[in-house]
Amino acid sequence: MYEKQDYEVIGHSRPRNDAPGQVTGTVQYVCDLHLPGMLYAKPVLSTEHHARILSIDASAALALPGVHCVATSADAPDYCYGVTDHDTPCLAVNKVRYKGEMVACVAAESYALACKAASLVKVEYERLPAVFDPRDALKPGAPVIHDECQGTSYEGNLLLAGPGKTLKLRVGDVDKGFAESDVILEREFCTNPQKPLPIEPFATLAAPDDEGGLTVWSTQQCVFGIAEHVASIVQLPMSKVRMVAPAVGGGFGEKNQVGTEPVTALLAKLTNRPVKLELTTEESLMFTGTKHPMYFTYKLGAKRDGTLVALKWDCVTGCGAYSSVAKLISGKVAFWGAGPYLIPNQWSDVKIACTNKQIGSAMRGFGMGQPTFALEVLMDMLAEELGMDPLELRKKNMFRDGEHMSTGQAIRASGIGLCLDKVAEASGWGK
Repeated sequence: MYEKQDYEVIGHSRPRNDAPGQVTGTVQYVCDLHLPGMLYAKPVLSTEHHARILSIDASAALALPGVHCVATSADAPDYCYGVTDHDTPCLAVNKVRYKGEMVACVAAESYALACKAASLVKVEYERLPAVFDPRDALKPGAPVIHDECQGTSYEGNLLLAGPGKTLKLRVGDVDKGFAESDVILEREFCTNPQKPLPIEPFATLAAPDDEGGLTVWSTQQCVFGIAEHVASIVQLPMSKVRMVAPAVGGGFGEKNQVGTEPVTALLAKLTNRPVKLELTTEESLMFTGTKHPMYFTYKLGAKRDGTLVALKWDCVTGCGAYSSVAKLISGKVAFWGAGPYLIPNQWSDVKIACTNKQIGSAMRGFGMGQPTFALEVLMDMLAEELGMDPLELRKKNMFRDGEHMSTGQAIRASGIGLCLDKVAEASGWGK
């Protein structure tokens, strides 16, 4: 048995490889990169939550000397991207679905000129009814946001996510479990859309090469996963698209899905020049994603001694205007919404609703923060109802090595018991 001091690396503090560059300011982020002949991009974002695009007039912008291009959906191929469902256009097509969606994008010789040109692009809208609460979006008569995707990705505003159009888990017999329970608690919870806001803004640099290919530098955390979408937008084989991830100045999960890469690549193709698109903080707040808001009903049954017997939960997830990672996030809610506890009877039903808000993105925990909040508050309520120490209630029901989760996955290294003991000791629990 090795002790910690016997290792040369494990258990010892080591300097970060990138620490000197971070401290001295020599690290190169996308915002720091410049190429000869590079153009600067500026987006035109929607001022409406839900509206039909009647016209886009870029003539005044294009009349300015030094403006090379004003791209709209007319310049992009008929291709939509997405993590699970391809429902997101490079630039808004026919209508906008949230305030902040990119309608057009300018490429010019300087950033100041690009800003001026973007301000001259005139977009005429026909405002449409909007819906912002995912529960309202699922009601009869709600404005349909993706009328062109009905039956493929959506039914009304419901994102089709699994058998019976929702994500489900069925383990044991919850009705029997509740019948055998001494105490049953049922409560509603909701979580708000939180906004990740890294210090580094979203930025992309795209440059054509001499061999008909394209190199894209991106702030993304999962940059290669975007390659197929960039290749489709510029209509190149993936072998001709090179994705580069320089240092990333914070991401928190938000930077693991498609962002400004497709439109920047499109501008580089249209102008045959390097193009850099760097969003301002305000533009990032409008254009990029938030943590998914969720609305829960949890029902928990237990014996008088604190043994958990049955758990039933349903959830409505707001995915925003496009699907993005909503199915992956909501799958975690459906399959692991019982947390780290051994509960023999479980039932879940998770619906995903499209709304006229920003897309939902990953953020710190990837689908586990929302149900964990709901369940842990409910566990405290149960402890109070039983007159039981909430720490002991958790330790009584927690996973142990060798047990299986509701999905059948084996537990091979459960650290929750040790973690709870350490927290209890450090916090003076019980005193």
